[in-house]
Amino acid sequence: MAAPLTSLPRLLVSPPACRDARQLAAAVGGQTILITGASHGIGEATARLLAACGAEVLLLARSGERLEEIASQIRRAGGQASVYRLDLTDPVAVGAVAAQIGANHPRIDAVVSNAGHSIRRPALESSERADLGRLLAVNFSGPAALLLALLPRMVAGGGGTIVNVSSASALPPGIPRWAAYQGSKAGFDLWLGSVGNELRGRGVRVSSVYLPLVRTRMIAPTRAYRFAPALTPLEAAQSVVYPLLKPVRRVAPWWLKGQQVAALLFPKGLDRALGGLEEMERRLTRGRNQ
Repeated sequence: MAAPLTSLPRLLVSPPACRDARQLAAAVGGQTILITGASHGIGEATARLLAACGAEVLLLARSGERLEEIASQIRRAGGQASVYRLDLTDPVAVGAVAAQIGANHPRIDAVVSNAGHSIRRPALESSERADLGRLLAVNFSGPAALLLALLPRMVAGGGGTIVNVSSASALPPGIPRWAAYQGSKAGFDLWLGSVGNELRGRGVRVSSVYLPLVRTRMIAPTRAYRFAPALTPLEAAQSVVYPLLKPVRRVAPWWLKGQQVAALLFPKGLDRALGGLEEMERRLTRGRNQ
């Protein structure tokens, strides 16, 4: 596991977070919280953190064996955990698992929509491999279908919280080689914000957590990120749980608003700079291949 960030890198990259276990326990103790993508990385760390603070955690992911291992460890530590194996790209399975969850748990207090996939590839190559369709299914349509299946029960039960584990790159500007990832994450973020406004006053609130780089399997293939400042999965989880304590619409690093303002006020300059970086990478790639 990577070492925790020192003060300066944390100041540069970290969103607001809850690092007080007693405060978190007071907020989530006794609640039932569903976490998607709970078999590794941020989802696993979030599940362990919430379970340690007294929440009953429902673990969802494709990796059934890994989920069972995590759930067993949580139970041995005195926590409560249930496992639901689910491939979010399978609409039939989404409906069936949502019905099973409803039958087994009388109330869902919160959903942490964390499952996601990332691919960094030029758009033309990405098209050949159908990356956009795959990422839309994992990052957008699958999570949306699961929430639509769970929301009626949450509304009828008096409400709850939906936390979208998003990315700082889900907001402008458009970064070369991340088109499928950025597009799918941004689409789900906007969809959830619209749903949240529809449900305002009905007890369900939504929040998006725009994380910077997190040292997980997802960023490992990108060489440029190996030495960049990044959160550990636990540090990311401490930001993910923040909306369970505070009724905030968004959790983000302090610099993200500046990024959005720059994208709005200086689009040509940013596009020129990003285009220049892409051209530089193409040249380096050609040089290595010759």
